[in-house]
Amino acid sequence: MKRKNFFLVLSLTLLLAFGISNAKAQIHSTTGGGSWSDTLTWVNWKIPGAIDDVVIEGPVDVTGAECRNLVVQPNGILQNRSYTNYTLRVHGTVTNNGIIRNFPGWYNLYMTVSGDIINNGEWSNSYTYLTGDQDQTLSFTKEFSGYRLEDADPQSALIANTDLTFKNTKIDLKGSQIRLGQGGKLYLYGEWLFNGKISGASSELYLFENAFLERVTFDGVALKGTVNVFSSVVLEEESVIDMK
Repeated sequence: MKRKNFFLVLSLTLLLAFGISNAKAQIHSTTGGGSWSDTLTWVNWKIPGAIDDVVIEGPVDVTGAECRNLVVQPNGILQNRSYTNYTLRVHGTVTNNGIIRNFPGWYNLYMTVSGDIINNGEWSNSYTYLTGDQDQTLSFTKEFSGYRLEDADPQSALIANTDLTFKNTKIDLKGSQIRLGQGGKLYLYGEWLFNGKISGASSELYLFENAFLERVTFDGVALKGTVNVFSSVVLEEESVIDMK
């Protein structure tokens, strides 16, 4: 009887361990890619869900989906399916080493991101919403060129781990703030920065290509380039406008 009980306990333990290990999986797309909702797009034919980490290895079309953490590899492309707008909800961090974009010439890819953003590639989709209720970090080695970046939670801040460059991106902070590091730099090429605060000791904001500011407060930031102000810009502490 003791021997049977031992094997029963062992079997249950193994089943439990197997279940836990598979509850949160890392799922890779094939290099050939395909539709997110197609089993053939994924190695081992498992369509990712809300608790899965996803690695994009080829061109993958989003048809409305969610995941935990997302990595787009250098040969990966993440885009909406061609015939309408679609949303991808990422409950953790997005690391982009490849391409995140709209399907060329067809509708828009919307993304919500609750964790951090690490961009080392092309990020040019239409709308990216930052939805985390805790501070979210931004780390860029390449420019961010999505049409709109919006912080959905004014109670949490965006923390810049690197210098940040935005190209033709409408940035709506919704009353939140971007905290630049000591001596950090924020570059805006075109479009606008709206409704929030930029802070950082000895940091700098550069505006080019008719970029403009509206309802923004600065703390410890030097404004450089051609500073276009639409309305209500406040300079606090050691913030200055560099006229050189």
